[in-house]
Amino acid sequence: MTRVVMGLLFESSGLILVAKRDRRKKYGGLWEFPGGKIEGGETVEEALEREIQEEMSAPVKVLKVHDGYIFSHKGLQAEFIPVAGTIEPEDIILNEHEAFRFIMTSQLRDFDFSPPDYGAIDLIEKNKELF
Repeated sequence: MTRVVMGLLFESSGLILVAKRDRRKKYGGLWEFPGGKIEGGETVEEALEREIQEEMSAPVKVLKVHDGYIFSHKGLQAEFIPVAGTIEPEDIILNEHEAFRFIMTSQLRDFDFSPPDYGAIDLIEKNKELF
């Protein structure tokens, strides 16, 4: 099964990073928590650091790996693993996304997210003390 890491990345004042997917990709134009597939031999933490470097040219500090959840769609399944961490807005250079924003976690439901990301939103809403 494919394993996907997703960054629940916060800046110093506590706002969370969301990124708008490239319109040419699956779920294009929708918002997401940045990340991607874990490659062979990588830890979850290494995968997040690599993916954010590739997508945003920015370093991250990993704070906590949360339990993953399964997302199924049209016969395909993947495990999504939310990882909380920090990132600084001034470090971000977009390489794969159309836009990014830092928002309050209470604003997450105001954005149209890609379907797999709603599991992470549920996690954030149920466990605010963890972030």
